[in-house]
Amino acid sequence: MAIRGESCGWKAIVFSCRFFGITTALVLWGVGVEFLYYGMFFGIFFLAVAILLSFLETVFLLDHVVEICVSRTSIIVRLWDVVLWLDDWKKGALYFVFLAPPCFVRPFEALLGVISGILLVITGILYMLKTFKTNKDVEETSFEANTTYDRFEDGPEDLEATISNPVSGPTGAGMMSVADQSEILDL
Repeated sequence: MAIRGESCGWKAIVFSCRFFGITTALVLWGVGVEFLYYGMFFGIFFLAVAILLSFLETVFLLDHVVEICVSRTSIIVRLWDVVLWLDDWKKGALYFVFLAPPCFVRPFEALLGVISGILLVITGILYMLKTFKTNKDVEETSFEANTTYDRFEDGPEDLEATISNPVSGPTGAGMMSVADQSEILDL
């Protein structure tokens, strides 16, 4: 999973994304349940966000299960590719722009909501930073895919055009022997 030459800083960013994401989901679960317990209906928002975050933060674990258990031609794999598309900056923008601002709506009534919002902002920023690592990985893998090792030099494209096959040869039968065809031996 780790690419050779991957620095410790990038590993720390990926770990931080996962750690803060799962921690944020757990905090949102607690805040949502507590708000609903005390009769604040804004807890429904926190529970909905907690469900979404719990799913999105466990995608990296579920990806291995989907690869093993589902065939590549299944419709489930196509749907799963859409889920995998929502990563890095897209997930960061979702957390930072859409899910965090409602947490700051009534800060005097819901201090735990503010803490959840701060965790969402931190997680969103970390996912946006993780985008730079992913872009670096894509460039490295595309470079590695283009480099090939071939011990033979490129030969002529059309081998049949380079080999001469005269109609009449020294034997007069129209075909030369294999030993007489030096072009074949040169290839």
